[in-house]
Amino acid sequence: MPKKIGPIESDVYGFNALALLANSSKTFSDEMLALDFQECTTFDANMAAPLYTALTCYHVEKVKAINIRHDIRTILKKNGFLGELGVLNADDPDQTILPFRRFNRNAGASFAIYLSQYMTGRGIPRMSAGLTKRFLQSLFEIFQNAAMHSNSHSGIFVCGQLSPAMHRLDFTIADAGIGIRDNVRRHFNNTINSCSAIKWALEKGHTTRTNNQPGGLGLKLLKDFIRINQGKIQIASRYGFHEISDMAEPFYKLDYDFPGTCVNIEINTDDARNYALKSEIKSSDIF
Repeated sequence: MPKKIGPIESDVYGFNALALLANSSKTFSDEMLALDFQECTTFDANMAAPLYTALTCYHVEKVKAINIRHDIRTILKKNGFLGELGVLNADDPDQTILPFRRFNRNAGASFAIYLSQYMTGRGIPRMSAGLTKRFLQSLFEIFQNAAMHSNSHSGIFVCGQLSPAMHRLDFTIADAGIGIRDNVRRHFNNTINSCSAIKWALEKGHTTRTNNQPGGLGLKLLKDFIRINQGKIQIASRYGFHEISDMAEPFYKLDYDFPGTCVNIEINTDDARNYALKSEIKSSDIF
């Protein structure tokens, strides 16, 4: 029987819907899953990464997509997601796509190349050379954290989308691992819930690593930038969802268990400011 998928946007409702899809695999026994997009009237392209995470619960090679609206099909062909389901990819002449990719957990070098290729330009506000380096390093830390802690046998999935009309760039990193909650539980031998585990992981200096490598989610610099830029950071992991913006930082409990962890960075591209590290600014630069 086909599994219906409704509108999927980068918000708590979109992640809850994908968590429900993953949860439904527990009672699914058919050899092939038909993912029915008939009721999906909108799909944020970066959400292809967490969708893939949900589909790993079914074995992705046994999934097909049906009844997709033409505009959504075009997006998912351009970013290469439908290519994972056996559909031919399409060209991206407007260069608005950050393509869907699957990386092995030990493929940090390949991910770094992906970042340098797709996370420069694309509407990102002007940054100094020093900040650009630190910005990319922070994104790389998110990948490293997933690689070291997720235990995701399927790897790590990334995807993004520049939306000029909406003045936003979304970049998403997801894994199908054990989630932040279980990592913290194993480290402290406790029964912390998903939202509290995310909150703990965001505190400076908090890490479950046992060596001298830097820990945490790698979001300190990104959080500072996003608050000024008026963008967003979204974290979904197991039953927890957290959104960080310049307005508020709410936590929500998801109704269903989202497998693994997903971090989405949303940048406001309608931002004409120049950004630099404080250490790069000379007193003569201040008027």
